[in-house]
Amino acid sequence: MTALARRGERGQALAETALFAAVAALLALGLLSWIPVHRARTAAIAAAHGCAQFLSQSPNPAWAAWQARQAAQATLNGDWSATLGTVYQVWVASPQGPGAPGGCAVSYRPPRLFGLASLAEPTTSMEFFISRSEAWKARWR
Repeated sequence: MTALARRGERGQALAETALFAAVAALLALGLLSWIPVHRARTAAIAAAHGCAQFLSQSPNPAWAAWQARQAAQATLNGDWSATLGTVYQVWVASPQGPGAPGGCAVSYRPPRLFGLASLAEPTTSMEFFISRSEAWKARWR
């Protein structure tokens, strides 16, 4: 009876090890899938913040909006972000006049990971910043 019990225990341990290995692999893939999402969000926050800062620095609203969009695009297209496959879209709400508030929004959609069809379908998210130039800059004209 003891030989039979030992064989059954060995088989049970092997099955538990295989199950644990499969769960560990799925957990590792799940954790790795957060890396592109986090990088895409970080790049979008940096771009939206940089865009808003450019909006607040120029007394000419049209020029400020152009500069802000260029700054956001340069940030998103930078090599440092490592966000290959992420789709970004930049919106700039230019100030209505010197000293008026303006805003920048960057939407992003990270790539689908590991070829999983509907299990890992990424969603579109948005980062938004509002800026307003200081009162003394509004009198620059």
